[in-house]
Amino acid sequence: MQKILNFKESIILICFISLMSSWFILPDWSLNIVCLACCNGLVVLGLLVLMRAGLISFGHGLYYCLGGYTVAIAYNFLNVKDAFILLSIAIIFGGLLSYLLGFFVRKFRGIFFAMMNLALSMILFGIIVKSVSLGSTDGFGIKELTYFGYKSSEQIRLHIVSYFFIISVTFICIFLVSKYIKSPIGKMVLAIKDNEIRANYLGINVSKQIHNIYLISGVLASLGGALMVILVGHVTPEDTAYWTKSGEFVFVAILSGIIHVIAPLIGSLFFEFIRTFALYLFPNTWQMTIGIILILGIIYLPEGIGSIFNKIKNIKNAFRSKKSL
Repeated sequence: MQKILNFKESIILICFISLMSSWFILPDWSLNIVCLACCNGLVVLGLLVLMRAGLISFGHGLYYCLGGYTVAIAYNFLNVKDAFILLSIAIIFGGLLSYLLGFFVRKFRGIFFAMMNLALSMILFGIIVKSVSLGSTDGFGIKELTYFGYKSSEQIRLHIVSYFFIISVTFICIFLVSKYIKSPIGKMVLAIKDNEIRANYLGINVSKQIHNIYLISGVLASLGGALMVILVGHVTPEDTAYWTKSGEFVFVAILSGIIHVIAPLIGSLFFEFIRTFALYLFPNTWQMTIGIILILGIIYLPEGIGSIFNKIKNIKNAFRSKKSL
């Protein structure tokens, strides 16, 4: 058991080192895609937590939008310039809203849970679109930021400090979710997915556990939206709270699977790069390209991208067994 845990943790470490060193290797245009994938990957990571309980949300753009607008509002109206403080505010508001809504959505299951979250997301979309002070459909943005008090002299948004900041925050979240999943509380969620009635008989408070994972999921999605605004410098309701954005997160979540916590990030990286090249090569049919990739993924990787790591581990164990003979 210890070997399996070390193997999974080593995958996270390897990915972290690879992305951190990518700043010195990859071309400039691709670094923005890497950071955007990290931002969206946090939302997909939140969906992974829900999917472990057999739930899916079609409206996590709600928290993605909330995190983004929280950063923009705090920057423009409260004059908060430090990225760390802005992220902290986004976490607080994301956690507060997901905690309050959790009392409501935890009563639903299946498609009703998914559609209820979609409805809540569209309500937020409608409120922002009608709010002139929030920029309506045009949204609004932020300018220069400081990082723990350090202000970069560079004029571009993505520099080495902001890049390392986004990557570090992403992997801290991945590591924490990994620890949560391995904990006894995290393993209770699988029992709820298998059989909710039996889980109740075992003494598991199902409603409380669903409320907890919904809270975690909402905070992760809010954090992803906050990082996105720090990266891009602008937020609009259509790019965050609209139903198509939530559908995109679900798409990547299905592509990634729930086997490994690093899979949402890899799935997001894969999706963002494929979409970028598809838009460049097939500007009128890029959606079809994405659809074909999803079909191939379901056929050849029915358990998601994360299943690749299990296959690697099985090959490694088989090689060791053969070597010992």
